[in-house]
Amino acid sequence: MKNTTAKWAGRFARLAIFAILVAWLAQRLDVATLREVGRNAMRQPLWISGGVLFMLLTSFAAALRWRGLLGTQGVVLPTSAIMRIFFIGQFFNSFMLGACGGDMVRIYYVLRGTTARRTEAATTVLIDRGIGICVQILLGCLLILVNWALFRAHATLQTAALLMFSCGAGTALLVGALLWKNLFEHFALFRRLEQATPLGARFRRAYEELLRYRQRPRALMSAFFFSILNLLFQVIATASLGRSLGLHAAFGDYLVFLPIISVLTAIPLTPGSFGVREGLFVLLFQAVGVSAHHAVLLSLLFYAAALVWSLVGGLVFLGHSAGAGFNWREELARIRQSGDENSVTP
Repeated sequence: MKNTTAKWAGRFARLAIFAILVAWLAQRLDVATLREVGRNAMRQPLWISGGVLFMLLTSFAAALRWRGLLGTQGVVLPTSAIMRIFFIGQFFNSFMLGACGGDMVRIYYVLRGTTARRTEAATTVLIDRGIGICVQILLGCLLILVNWALFRAHATLQTAALLMFSCGAGTALLVGALLWKNLFEHFALFRRLEQATPLGARFRRAYEELLRYRQRPRALMSAFFFSILNLLFQVIATASLGRSLGLHAAFGDYLVFLPIISVLTAIPLTPGSFGVREGLFVLLFQAVGVSAHHAVLLSLLFYAAALVWSLVGGLVFLGHSAGAGFNWREELARIRQSGDENSVTP
């Protein structure tokens, strides 16, 4: 009963935040102007197509990062299979709210595709996610320092910088604590957790796989490279979409603002980060002379470009399910059952 109450309270809080943000944006926008800006953007199909194409390349870079981590663990899957699983995960992240998150789906499919080193395979999904967000935070903080004159001149940007530096400090402390020494060997609390529950034992196995990356600098460097590539493609995609709106913001503006937006929207304050993402686009890009109307439409185009490839992931999911001999409802039930039984990290 308590879990159900907490779940509904969380949903209500997220919807309340969403409503507040939408009301705030509505006060700053004129529907007629918004419609006119959108209509002008539709007259620039090449720039929009370029944005959509580069958004696809961001997914390719992220999938290749994950393939490298799997290979390091000795999990060999065809690149086509990894791409297929990755895009299915993107679909679930975008459309399937609740227990079936994209990371859980990726774990489910990679475990179904391998018979050996299953815990190691599952752990790569979590490590992949962690490296991606760590690189965004690191680059975001460095780019803020490089562009400090811009941030110092705007109170809103100073707040964004403070949030990013806080994320950076928190991440550094967390990563340092996790990698400094083996927590299970040095702290009795973790040993008791391992002995008390099956989940604790699984956590130890996954955690020790994470520790092994201290001796795998090449794997980490490869993951960092593809993370940077992912960010660059994101920036190029957004700049292309910005040109469709007639924006002439500098490439450096997109480069410094995108990591901030990516990191802060990773916090699930609203469903799909709606409102949060648009508000961040407005607050950040207004500092470089972009109107609220253009910033909101840039955010929506950015989201729509990513959504295109999430929809493709849905088609891949349907085809993958049919190839396995199930309809999509049966396949979805199997995924949910896998998550409910906590069997994704055996």
